[in-house]
Amino acid sequence: DAKTEYKVLFDVGKAAATPSEVNPMLQAAARYLNTLAHVGVPPGHRKLAVIFHQGGTNAILKNDEYKKRNDGKDNPNIALMQALAKAGVELHVCGQAVLGAKINQQDIQPEVAVDLWALTTIINMELRGYVRIGG
Repeated sequence: DAKTEYKVLFDVGKAAATPSEVNPMLQAAARYLNTLAHVGVPPGHRKLAVIFHQGGTNAILKNDEYKKRNDGKDNPNIALMQALAKAGVELHVCGQAVLGAKINQQDIQPEVAVDLWALTTIINMELRGYVRIGG
């Protein structure tokens, strides 16, 4: 329904099966965004967000840092994250996961906002009417 405002939060709490694969939840977000566009839902009615935490946290790393942590493999998530951000999708990462994984702020993709805690982000977005997918 093109008149409906779709508010969806994609929960990226798990890593892809291998470091060379794009995270499946990012792919799901992109497919959903494309589906909404294809059926005529206007951009202003597509309110999509992604929260990275736990095992999904490494996806937010810049390529050099990703390679250091993943046996020289490039970060396959960067292009999709950039495309999602360009399309208006909000990207968030859990600040507690960033601290726990000893990730420096300069090693995080610039499209990704560092939030206090994934749990807080999830709850706040659900209270604002977002439906959570994954987790």
